Amino acid sequence: MAAISLVFGLGNPGPEYEGTRHNLGFETLDRLVTRHRLGWRRRGGTALTSVWRSKAGTITLVKPWAFMNRSGEALRLFQGVSPDALLVVCDDLALPVGSLRIRESGGAGGHRGLESIIQHLGTDRFARLRMGIGSPPDAEEWSDYVLERFDPPELAEAGAMIERAADAVEIVLGEGIEAAQRRFNVRVQD
Repeated sequence: MAAISLVFGLGNPGPEYEGTRHNLGFETLDRLVTRHRLGWRRRGGTALTSVWRSKAGTITLVKPWAFMNRSGEALRLFQGVSPDALLVVCDDLALPVGSLRIRESGGAGGHRGLESIIQHLGTDRFARLRMGIGSPPDAEEWSDYVLERFDPPELAEAGAMIERAADAVEIVLGEGIEAAQRRFNVRVQD
């Protein structure tokens, strides 16, 4: 696998979506930008980007500035970048709140943002860091659930998960996917 040089954090643009379960990718990249004293700039109308010159090389952090199901459109700004150089950070309904899962590749698992990226790349062979948001209660539709904010009892765990996800991105970039998997692919108990 090639060195990661492009990190996409998925979410929905706009203040009404801030703090929702679906915006964990945005929040993780925001944490990295704050941690490393970087800034965001609009790029091509379809993304916010930040360039991070780290020990691992030059990394471009990207928040696609379109709704989740159109996240892949921002890839047009990065023509010629190998899918092997991409890490996508997103939420995952199949994982309990607080859990992280890092994989070198895989399907979309019903995640509309990943589906859009797979469609635009023509492959699912790119790394992803999934962040657990838990399953919706039985009577609730998943499409409503992902746009909700975390319940008060979950807030501390969600905040800690964002910190760990930022740490995981740094480990992926500095030490590789396998090192990050060993350290972060530990399931948090429900």
